[in-house]
Amino acid sequence: MIEGRAEHIVSASEASPECSIIAPGCKIGDTCILIDGAFWRVVETVREREEYLVEWGQYPMQWRLRKHWEVNYEMTQQLHSFRRDNPNEEVSFDSYLGQREYREFRIDDDQTVWLCEWQLSRISLSGWVWVGALLPPTDANLTTVCEDPLGPLILGESGLNNGTAWLRIEEADKESRFVKLSGQHHYHSLASANTIALKALLHELQEEAEVIEILDWSEDKPLRSFSLPTQLVPLDELSLKEMNYDLVPDNAYEQ
Repeated sequence: MIEGRAEHIVSASEASPECSIIAPGCKIGDTCILIDGAFWRVVETVREREEYLVEWGQYPMQWRLRKHWEVNYEMTQQLHSFRRDNPNEEVSFDSYLGQREYREFRIDDDQTVWLCEWQLSRISLSGWVWVGALLPPTDANLTTVCEDPLGPLILGESGLNNGTAWLRIEEADKESRFVKLSGQHHYHSLASANTIALKALLHELQEEAEVIEILDWSEDKPLRSFSLPTQLVPLDELSLKEMNYDLVPDNAYEQ
């Protein structure tokens, strides 16, 4: 399944080794977490019940599962109003873990109500290429043709005005991911192209190519190259403002 975000709001169970016998890619005794209906293996417990590094099945992609807290102003106001209007009433909640913390909300010393949500976000781009075929390192001497605040946007062949071109489709941390465009391109024209023109190039690639070539790039040098079947890369659905997509297992989460 291909999803257009690098971060997802999910539901998550308690971490436990009890279900490792039926969790894909897990060994008996591995700690697992049920995330939106799919078992994930816990690689590292950063903070118990708060933050984990997790993997799904046998695929070497790693994600961060983190509990995020935000103030709920409506509930806070309602609690304050109740206490103001009922000064003699005692307000108590069933404690979770013996503290002022509950499965989905907590109340601090200032009587502020906080709601929590689990966030699942991919860590970098490394170890993500489990549906593609690795290619030999490119022998082309590539350089940045155009860049934006996130780094290189278009790569081209060094020392040439025309040649093969690579367009960035995703970035994470210090790594960027590029797709090889069809045909030869004039670099000056490509660098000045607007979003509509770049989207047209992606559409052309989606329509004409059976296999799409991907290049991972970091610190002005290639990291790895691989190819993917065209139907697995939804180039027509990419937003050039947020050129991100994620390849994740079919049952990793539910919309």
